[in-house]
Amino acid sequence: MRAALAVLVAAVLTGCGGGGEVERVPVPAGFAELRTGSYAFAYPAGWRRGDDTDERGRPVLVVTGPVLPSGVTDGQVRLQRYDGRIGFADALTQFRGLARMNKYRITADRPVKVAGARRAQRFEASYELADGKGGSIPFKLLGVYAAAKDGVLVEFMLRAPEQGQASARLPDILASLRLKGD
Repeated sequence: MRAALAVLVAAVLTGCGGGGEVERVPVPAGFAELRTGSYAFAYPAGWRRGDDTDERGRPVLVVTGPVLPSGVTDGQVRLQRYDGRIGFADALTQFRGLARMNKYRITADRPVKVAGARRAQRFEASYELADGKGGSIPFKLLGVYAAAKDGVLVEFMLRAPEQGQASARLPDILASLRLKGD
C-alpha cells in the first residue's frame, strides 16, 4: 500500500504528458538541483527532500533545511501543483486573504517572469511565529504562483527565519524555478 501511494505521489508531483522540456536551472555553488518532468529548481545542498500532503490530502513536495537551536527549521521549500483545481486569479485571491488572516505583512505582490510559465505572480511577506517561550521569531516568505504553459498551476513557497542563514538563500532558490515549456 505504501509503495502504491509513493508511486501515486511521484506521478502527481512529476506530472505527465508531452510537450517541451524544463530549462536548465542555475545551480549556485553549494546548491543541488531537483528536477522532474514538470519543473526544476535549485536548493541548498544538505536540505532534506520529503513528501507531504495539504489539508485536503493532496501531495506537496517539501525540501527542508536544518533545525536551528531555537527549534525552528532554517529554510523550507513547498511546491504544490494544482491540476485544474483552482484558477490563477483565485489562487492569488486566496493567498492574499490567508496572508491577511494570518497577519502576514505582504511587502511585494507583482507579476514576474518564470521560465515555462504563461504568467506568474511573486509575493514577499514577513510574519512572526511563536517561539513557545512567550516570544516570537520573525520569518520571511518568498513565493510564486505560476500558470504553466500546460495549464497546471504551481505554488512555490519559500520561508525562513529572518535571522537564519537560509534567509539570504531564498532569492537564489526562487530565481532558479523553471517549469516545463511548450
